[in-house]
Amino acid sequence: MTALNTDYNSVPITDAHVHFWDITRFAYPWLAEVPEINRTFGLNEYRQATSSIPIEKMIFVQCECSPHQYVEEVGFISQLAERDGRICGIVAYGPLEKANAEAKLQAILANPLVKGIRRLQEDPIRLYENPIFVDNMNLLRTHNLSFDLCVKAHQLQAAVRLVEQQPDNRYILDHFGKPNIKGDGFENWKLQIRRLASYPNVYCKLSGLVTEADWQRWTFDDLRPYVETVFKCFGTDRVVFGGDWPVVTLAASYSRWFNTAWQLCNKLSPDEQYRVFYQNALDFYRINR
Repeated sequence: MTALNTDYNSVPITDAHVHFWDITRFAYPWLAEVPEINRTFGLNEYRQATSSIPIEKMIFVQCECSPHQYVEEVGFISQLAERDGRICGIVAYGPLEKANAEAKLQAILANPLVKGIRRLQEDPIRLYENPIFVDNMNLLRTHNLSFDLCVKAHQLQAAVRLVEQQPDNRYILDHFGKPNIKGDGFENWKLQIRRLASYPNVYCKLSGLVTEADWQRWTFDDLRPYVETVFKCFGTDRVVFGGDWPVVTLAASYSRWFNTAWQLCNKLSPDEQYRVFYQNALDFYRINR
């Protein structure tokens, strides 16, 4: 039997889900609903929050600034990457529902850090079922881009249908599909997770769980059945660690979340831990450095 690795300092870490935002430069309408994090979060704050964790690489994920600012957001993160070379990938906003989507994508495609696109499933608009959006998903393959699926548990069926219609793209599900950990719906969530995992080009991020639980009273055991389900469905080659900083701070410090995630993976072999916490993200986003 392979000995378990209990020392996370022996494993390099890729944080596959990091946000940086500057409220003096960009408009983030959603932040008005979460005053606890309605302030600027930059490199200095991230370095302080992660000082005890051996993070070697970071993937920035778009922060839902005003849509017209998405090109400027990519430029902003590129500037941060010049200051901290651990930022090795950007998942940007992309207006795929527009008839001229390819022309709009060209504004960010010249940037080698751009590895993928993320769009939140929007109710009641049903973005993932918009025929123009679905058709323009072809552009991702043309330009070697992945797609971050960002849905809540009740929207997982829309994510499944999107993958069914465009099965040849590379997808990664953010935050386990935001299960209602503090409520119910586990069995239906589990069913949709199984459906997504049946597609070999769909990955899943071990991220965002504590903010779907009771912020003040969540426990390790609250999260365990969700993690066990995802590993059973996706295996250890298609699960990717993400910090979801600074959103995670609504329910936990970064270090508490990281230590919880590591503990949730304590039955994995050292090689499996290496893949989940470092290599899988680089493979999915096709990062070679």
